[in-house]
Amino acid sequence: MTPNFIYQRELYRYLLDRHWDVFGTLKFHSGSRISFNRAHMQLRNFWNKLDRVIYGTATERGCRVNRWCFAHAGSHSDNYHVHFVALAPIEPSEFCALANTLWTKTSPATAGIDQNWITPVLYPDRVAGYVTREVWKLGPASFDTQISADTGVTYQSTPERLVAQEERISRAVSANERQAANNALKQHRAGSLLRLALREQKLSGKATGK
Repeated sequence: MTPNFIYQRELYRYLLDRHWDVFGTLKFHSGSRISFNRAHMQLRNFWNKLDRVIYGTATERGCRVNRWCFAHAGSHSDNYHVHFVALAPIEPSEFCALANTLWTKTSPATAGIDQNWITPVLYPDRVAGYVTREVWKLGPASFDTQISADTGVTYQSTPERLVAQEERISRAVSANERQAANNALKQHRAGSLLRLALREQKLSGKATGK
């Protein structure tokens, strides 16, 4: 077994132990011609913005959304995108809608709200397998340490901080944007369930010869 396969297996097991509750895919517009460096800068901007909206000035003390990000190049190495798992610091569905909206507005090159895929985790084992599926090819480089965050710093919430957080979120996402993101979330959740059902049907057919 190659070192990359060993690393992939260990990473898969570690991800399962962390109990992430959000899985996401951040894409770029299919027609954009964006360099890797430019794409990575947009990703850093997005996560910094999301951290700031959720935690405000507490980001200066190390509060970050706990997330692990994985770079994927696509089957032909021409479709750079990032998968991530995160521990939502607010209600997971609200976090998904907020993250999708902020990513969509990060740059003209980022994908539209229907093209990204950010949902609460339904099946942790399949999420862990999905985000690590290119590790055999990219090795440790698949895990992007520059945009991941796992600081261990605890955010001490108070009633006043909750009010301030809600105000920051309201300023960052309009009512129309929130509705669009929630609609996209419903579609993506339904799409995830459909994909799983089709996969199970395919595996069942393979096992029964039908």
